[in-house]
Amino acid sequence: MNSQPPSSGVAFTLEATLPGSRQSGYEFLVLEPPGRSLKKYVFIQDETEYLPKVLDRYLSEFASTTAGVNIQGNNQGKRTLVETARELYRVYGPRYFQYKLRRLVANKIKSKVFGTQNTVAAIAKKHNVPVHRTQDVNSQEFRDLLKGLGVEFIVSISGTQLYKKDLRMQTPFGIVNCHGALLPKYRGLMPSFWTLCNGEEHGGVSVHYVDRKLDNGPIVVQKKYKIEPDDTLEAVMARGKKIAAEAIVECVRLVEAGNPPLIPNPEAEQTHFAMPTDADVKRFRERGRRFV
Repeated sequence: MNSQPPSSGVAFTLEATLPGSRQSGYEFLVLEPPGRSLKKYVFIQDETEYLPKVLDRYLSEFASTTAGVNIQGNNQGKRTLVETARELYRVYGPRYFQYKLRRLVANKIKSKVFGTQNTVAAIAKKHNVPVHRTQDVNSQEFRDLLKGLGVEFIVSISGTQLYKKDLRMQTPFGIVNCHGALLPKYRGLMPSFWTLCNGEEHGGVSVHYVDRKLDNGPIVVQKKYKIEPDDTLEAVMARGKKIAAEAIVECVRLVEAGNPPLIPNPEAEQTHFAMPTDADVKRFRERGRRFV
């Protein structure tokens, strides 16, 4: 059953002018059962280890109704790519940072030279889904592209950009984002790191609607997994992304079936985390945790 959202949580309201739709009380419309296929679009981070598998799982089911894919950079928040790399080098240390960088470069080379499917661009090509390049998904030019494609619903898979009001307003059935934590806890950056650093027994993924605040919209699907005593950060990220693939597919199915469940994501119960400090990394290691 859909929960009633707080009146203060709505930034704008769309009129239910599309056939078979109704207002949700949030910033997006929902379909009435039996629903229908929506014209979808994917935002995804330019990662080569786990996200190609997540995109492959999604497109194996929804390629025919997905108008395109935008591949977003690996920069965190408002940081540039260089600033993000410096921060990650500080957090990860030289050994793990170089491991991640070598894997990224090797996967891109293998995909380009040998045609392997180690990148999200290669997965999109495999499913005959166009890739559209832009530095800013909120730009007028890119929003015009989405309008021309008739995009009604956006799926953000570990996206790295903020989705501003104009973009949200023109996407009638909303934008959903997959976040690697059990919201409302662990909003913000690097949730897998913080879950391990804080000694949690469980991690999880949440597929939630996007609104004007970070990781704040109602949740459609949430899945939990157990954290083992010897889990590394790499192991937790791999497990989380595997679960995320199924959670995303389940979310899209629910949205297209009509009347999707809207699970509360109470702002009052949130915890929010930013880039770890050196002291946080020390605490992570003192718990016996390793990056890889």
